[in-house]
Amino acid sequence: MTAMSASVVKSSSYYTTATGEEEEYEEETEDDPEESSEASSLHPPPLPRVVAGRFRLQGEIGSGSYSEVYMGKEDDSGDNVAIKVEWHHSEKGAKLLEEAKFYKSLGLHSREDPQWPLIRWVGTEGQYDMMVMDLLGPSLDACFKHCGSFSLKTVLTVAIQIIDRLEYVHNCGILYRDIKPHNFLMGLGAHNSRVYIVDFGLAKRYIDKHGRHIACSSKKRSGVTGTVRYSSINVHEGIDASRRDDLEAAGYMFVHFLRGDLPWLGLKAHSKKSKHKAIGRVKMQTSDEELCKGFPDEFREFIAYSKSLGYADQPDYEYLRGLFRKLFERQGFRLDGQFEWTDKPLPPPDKRKKMKSCSRDLRLLREARACQEAQQ
Repeated sequence: MTAMSASVVKSSSYYTTATGEEEEYEEETEDDPEESSEASSLHPPPLPRVVAGRFRLQGEIGSGSYSEVYMGKEDDSGDNVAIKVEWHHSEKGAKLLEEAKFYKSLGLHSREDPQWPLIRWVGTEGQYDMMVMDLLGPSLDACFKHCGSFSLKTVLTVAIQIIDRLEYVHNCGILYRDIKPHNFLMGLGAHNSRVYIVDFGLAKRYIDKHGRHIACSSKKRSGVTGTVRYSSINVHEGIDASRRDDLEAAGYMFVHFLRGDLPWLGLKAHSKKSKHKAIGRVKMQTSDEELCKGFPDEFREFIAYSKSLGYADQPDYEYLRGLFRKLFERQGFRLDGQFEWTDKPLPPPDKRKKMKSCSRDLRLLREARACQEAQQ
């Protein structure tokens, strides 16, 4: 079997890497383990070119919170796929097969109503655990960087879908714990206006084997699980995450899409730990009214409602969806599959060189646009 070289497994975003903002998007596990000197002294062997006897590995297209993602093609169908790869000696430890279990817990979705990528194969090839899944379109992060900010119509359209995804995940007894634009991808072809949720590397069960909500630990945690800029105030304070925290983080992300920034972005500090504390401090000092000033009050209501929930409270997802659906209708918007990135010209070649980490997403933006034109 022929092989291709593999770079050291790194930690960044799924399918796309951050462009000049790595520190803002880094994840910390709840234990924040130090790097293993043994793992860091090893070098990954070449990757197999053929996975499971039928998927041909091609170029790298990005990385997840603990793994790398490659483009692939299935021999029989000719379908393009994404192949997530984790080296057995990676510094983060074995996580990919655990992530696959979360996808299995979500069950099989309808092909007419997909919410996450279809998993085609999970297994081990040599020193690598691998997961083969449907290839999706650009991440909301790539679209956001491409456009600078989103219109109210776009934010409402994606927000309603993201609430749907989180409700389904929560109803399966799973906390997502890593809300960020990188982890929500647009579909391709007939599903190019659909938002998918991906990357369950930091997910955790909140229901025990007896069907009861796991109690909140009395011990406060150090470090932040997830992406710091969107983390809830409770998570900053070391309190165990629950469903309310996924929703609060989503609220911050929606406001970021509207504003184009957040008050706690761009803070300077001498260390990652002190920067995380500074972000948490500014977040706590910023009122919901100040954060959402100039935008429809529904966004303030969304965040305020999320903060009002108790640790084990069942969120009223329909109430949250209703906030945005009614606003969408009052604004006279139509669900026409049109977004800012649909017609926005791509950067010129010289500018694209500065966006190497998003090159795959830019190509998928072109493909999504071509699919839309073909359907019209």
